[in-house]
Amino acid sequence: MWTRPQCTTILVSTLVVLFVVGSWLNLSGVWIEFPLIVDQLPEGWHLPATMGLVANLANIGVVIIAVVRRLSHGGVTYEIPVNIFILTTGTVVLVILAFVWNKTTIINGNPHSTYLMGFSLTLSLVDCTSSVTFLPFLDRYEPVYINAYFLGEALSSLFPALLGIAQGVGQTSCIENEDGKLVEYNSPARFSVRTYFLALSVIMLASLISFITLCLTRMGRKKDIQPQESSILKDDRPVIELSTIEKTDINLDIIEHRDALETECKMTRKEFWLSEHGIYLFLCFWTSILIIGATPSIQSFSLYPYSIEVYHHTIIACQFAYPLMSFLGVLVPSLRSRYIYILTIIGTGFFAYTFIAAKLSPCSPLVDQFIGRVIIALSWILKYCILYFIRVLLGNYFRRKSGHRGLFWFGVLTQIGSLIGAVTIYIFTDHLHLFRERKICTSYAC
Repeated sequence: MWTRPQCTTILVSTLVVLFVVGSWLNLSGVWIEFPLIVDQLPEGWHLPATMGLVANLANIGVVIIAVVRRLSHGGVTYEIPVNIFILTTGTVVLVILAFVWNKTTIINGNPHSTYLMGFSLTLSLVDCTSSVTFLPFLDRYEPVYINAYFLGEALSSLFPALLGIAQGVGQTSCIENEDGKLVEYNSPARFSVRTYFLALSVIMLASLISFITLCLTRMGRKKDIQPQESSILKDDRPVIELSTIEKTDINLDIIEHRDALETECKMTRKEFWLSEHGIYLFLCFWTSILIIGATPSIQSFSLYPYSIEVYHHTIIACQFAYPLMSFLGVLVPSLRSRYIYILTIIGTGFFAYTFIAAKLSPCSPLVDQFIGRVIIALSWILKYCILYFIRVLLGNYFRRKSGHRGLFWFGVLTQIGSLIGAVTIYIFTDHLHLFRERKICTSYAC
């Protein structure tokens, strides 16, 4: 039999998981639907590049929250109303998007997917903002619930992926029209894009209800803060209480973190950037360009030539990469620097192959062969796994070694890198026309 405290812990953990599922659910869901919608919208295969740019512009939401926090002098009263706004907006926008995602507007004589882009920008804004409001809200709760937060964050990408697997993608074939010409025909998926978005909105509604329940109850909350038992020496070095050492083993992470803070304080700016910290920050910047900025934007040109099935299933498989690599990061929290460098080179190599495949479209490498499909799918999946694992390792490193300064620049360079990657691919796609589509019913001399 479970005791009452155990039941409370399970209940609160469940509510936290459901609440945090709403963090990145919307944006992940939109990306997963791209294999089904790129052929139905006027932008065609250029749609992911436009979406990548729109998603990165949404980082303005993080800036707004930073300003609000600054004006409130570090207060946290804004977190609850902002979180309710995020979850409510995400739910309502998904319902609206389910009915208007394929509507277009004529601009300068050409149709554009303004409804999809506009509402996707809104979803991107609330999702990006959740990254700086959801976790701080949980500071009100006992530390045991932090694991529930990360589980919910992982499920926010897994739920849309599982829903995408259930939806399927249909079959693409060529049929003759009345003029005797071959035209492309896509058989419908198991359920429509509208049903998919409505299903996501139900999950978002569950997240909203879970958050409201957490706000209305005090289950799992921290007790009233007691006076600090620790003391600080005159040199401001953190002190481990003797009673703690008597009861448990010394927490080596605390000692390592203390030494890291002292080392960081002694470093000049030049020494910081020329040390291993600086090299790792460059790797953070580089991996952000590749995996967050550029990779999503080239997906149609890189994968679609190999068939819509390869495109659909590979994009879904890549959604599993981040949660799996985050779990691996718990088991393997650090690696020697040379292994990180080697992994970066390998991950960059896989990105280069997927980029070359996009550049060579419609005659991508081995495009008409089964082995070509296997290679491109594995390249995408391994690229995601390796580069995400590197980012997890770098995050662990800065958390342990360089304190606030390193974590701050880790976040800043992540945003800058992803923006540069998205803008670069957008220019390549929409202005330089570097990539070309492949029509399934057209013969190519590859």
